[in-house]
Formats: sequence, C-alpha cells, structure tokens
Amino acid sequence: MSGKDVKVRDNLQGWLVLVAMAVIPVAALGQERGGREVYEEQLRVALDKQLPEAREVSVDAGGWFNFALMIFDDAAADRDRALRQFQLRVWGSANVRGVHRAYVRGLLSYDDWESGDNPTFAHGDDYDEDVERAWYQFDLGQMLRNQTGEEPAVGFKFKVGREFMTIGTALALSMPLDMIQLTATTVDWEIMALLGNSRVHSNNIDDSEAVADQQDRLMWGGQVTYRGLDRHRPFVYFLGNRDHTDPEPPSTTQSYGYDSRYVGLGSEGTVLSPDLRYQVEVVGEWGRTYSDGVVWGRDRISAMAIDALLEYSFRHHMQPKVKFEYIFGSGDRDRGTSATATIGGNLAGTKDHAFNAFGFRDTGIAFSPRISNIHIYNLNASFFPLEKVELFRKMEMGSQVFFYQKARRSGAISDTTAANAARWVGWEWDVYCNWRLTSDLAWTMRYGAFQPGSAFDGGDKSWRQFLYTGIVFSF
Repeated sequence: MSGKDVKVRDNLQGWLVLVAMAVIPVAALGQERGGREVYEEQLRVALDKQLPEAREVSVDAGGWFNFALMIFDDAAADRDRALRQFQLRVWGSANVRGVHRAYVRGLLSYDDWESGDNPTFAHGDDYDEDVERAWYQFDLGQMLRNQTGEEPAVGFKFKVGREFMTIGTALALSMPLDMIQLTATTVDWEIMALLGNSRVHSNNIDDSEAVADQQDRLMWGGQVTYRGLDRHRPFVYFLGNRDHTDPEPPSTTQSYGYDSRYVGLGSEGTVLSPDLRYQVEVVGEWGRTYSDGVVWGRDRISAMAIDALLEYSFRHHMQPKVKFEYIFGSGDRDRGTSATATIGGNLAGTKDHAFNAFGFRDTGIAFSPRISNIHIYNLNASFFPLEKVELFRKMEMGSQVFFYQKARRSGAISDTTAANAARWVGWEWDVYCNWRLTSDLAWTMRYGAFQPGSAFDGGDKSWRQFLYTGIVFSF
C-alpha cells in the first residue's frame, strides 16, 4: 500500500462511524472547489425543497445539522487533502394567509481540515457564520383570491431580501442574491424581473488570485415564460452583470472587470411520452472584459452556450431512470492558460469567445470543469433497488459517466494543467447513493474518478479521484 493510500485510510478512520456506513478508503484526486460545489448544490436543492407549508396563519422554526467528509487530491498542488465539514442551519418563517410570507435562515459552518491541507489558509481550519436566506414576499394575487374566492385574472408577487436565484434552466444564473424580484402572472404568461447584487464573499467566476474568493456584481434582468401549453414551457430571458469587484491586493499592472450580458431561450416539458422529460437552452453572451496584462481599455466578449437534456422514467417498481445531457460552452483559441481567469486569459486586442456565466451544471465531482471551451456528454442511470424493504425504501443508487472534449483545440479550459493543443480532455465515472433513512435523517455518498486525456501533458495523466459522504439531520 502506498503512503498516499495509508494517509487516506487514516483520514477515513474515526469519521465513518459518524455517517453510520462503510466506504472503501480511496486516495481521492480532484478539484476541491468544483467537487464541493456539486455537493453543496445537491444539499441546497434538498433543503430549499423543505420550506414550511403556507398555512392560513403560522409561525414556524426548525433547522438542520449536516456533516460531510471529503477526500480528494488537489491536482494543481500535486497533493491529496481531507476535509470534515460541520454545518448547523436554523430557520424561522411567518405566513399570513399566503399574502405575507417571511423566511430567514442562518448558518454556522466549521471546516475541519487535516493538518496543512487547507488550500486557502495553510495554518488551519475555517469557521464561518452567515445569513443564507432572509426575504419577505407580498402576494397580491393570493390576497384577491382570499377576498373573492376566485382566481384573479392577473397575479402579482413582490419579493425582497436575500434569496437563491435562477433564470432559465440555471445555465446562466444560479446563485444567492440580495435582490428585489417582481413576478406578474396571467392564465398563460409569467413575467419576472429582478435587480440584485451578488454576495461579496462568494467564489468569483474569475479565477485570478486577486479576485477569486470575492465578487461585487450588480445583476439585473427578466424572464418571460409561456404557460399556455400542456406539456411545454418555453421561455426567453435577459441577464445583465456589472462588475464592481476590487482586487486584493490592488494592482497597478492589471485591471479586472467582467461586464457581461446574456440572452437565453429554451423550453422544458415532456415529449412523445409523459415519461420522457426534456430540457433545452441556448444562451448568447456579449460584453466587455479586461484582457491579460491590460490596465486601460477593454476587449469585447462574444460567446455562447448550449444545454440539452432527455430523461426517461420507467414505470417499474424500482423507479429506474436514464438521462442523457449535452453541454457546450464556446472557447477562445488565444486564451493562454485559463478559460475563466483574467490572468492567463484573453489575448489583448482580440475578442474573447470564451463563455463565462453564473450558472450551475453537474459536470462531475472529480474533474468538474467550468462550461467554457468544452463539450460535455453525460449519461446517467439510477434506481431504487430495495424499495420493497421498508428500511431501504427510499435508497436511490446510480452511476453516471462524463466525456469531455475541447471546443477549441488550442484554447485553454478551466483546468490550467490541460495545456496541450489537443481536443480529447478525458472521461469520468461517478457512482452515488442517496438514502433517506427516516423523515429526519438522510445520508449521501458519491465517488468519482477522472482519467485525463491528450489535452494534459504526460505528468498529469494519473487518475484523479474525489469522494464525499455526508449525513443531514433535520429538527
């Protein structure tokens, strides 16, 4: 057994008891930021689905505790790392007949790193406290419904505060904002407008060291959705972003600022059969950006992205599902070492064709590339193998495979070690299990392994692996 395997085995021992399961000790290689984002997005979706019910008049409160263990290798630093994450969330809500609603959720988080493993602060662990959500909503349509007992011809909602926001299918925007949101609805149409600001202490889409862990961006836009079709919901949207991020430390040799605009159109629904779900979105991007080594004067952005998904759910007692997804983000052939950063980014005096946005897609936990200068093909299958056994009735198991290819052979992708002018980036295989043991206790595990392709030089072609496992207890 190698020294790396021994270290990973020791990291796992003493923590597997906490998650009440057995996981094969693995030397996990991967990108910490991308793998954590996949886990945190899965957790966010699960928690946001558990908002309190809108009763006539109510005041509710509760919370969640979750523990997660992540073991991976930082490919850029050529070392493995281990993280134990403890998070406590407490929420409160108030509702008056569905007309006035308020919700607040606080977070206490502690990242317990193995000695010397913290990639940001080499001296130790991270502790954080935050207000994740805090919003108030007024629903004029519900007020009229309460008064007349009939559905109004036009509905209107006003929401203000800190909330997680998506637009379209979340390809261009999927992040928390401090915002104002207005939504008007008719029988067949829904019109939404938003104005907000990003959370300052959040990961930037620009990976340059001076701005990577902070962003100050004004976001605005709107979406129009047609709801008059039984099985389809087409939409069109506009999203704007104005970058006010100040680099730390300030620089006299490089300016930063990525001001972008997006127009997207797409649709969601079912096709051919009620069991065949589809999702498609096309996004065009333009704007202005500072290129590598530039202090004055900015270059134009001209980019695009595509996402297409098909998912079929079989009518079988084990609830099997299969899914295929294709994702494309345009690239720029003259970006030096990174598709997503100013430093090592666009060549001064040229258009930047690399797509960069604020959305989210699961692109694999071990490799987890950003959607820029890349084609991604994903096949996913899952089922509930023991649903007739009461204890395991809500245990889902699945597997998925990703194939990655550069859009521009000579251009950079988000992984700066993929420096070769070759299209084949590699492939990844993931396995996962999601198990709701009781109404208050859930467990998840996912393991991924990425095999680099010819886009990486010879020293970077070893398998990269990433493992996370965690429990969530609600109260």
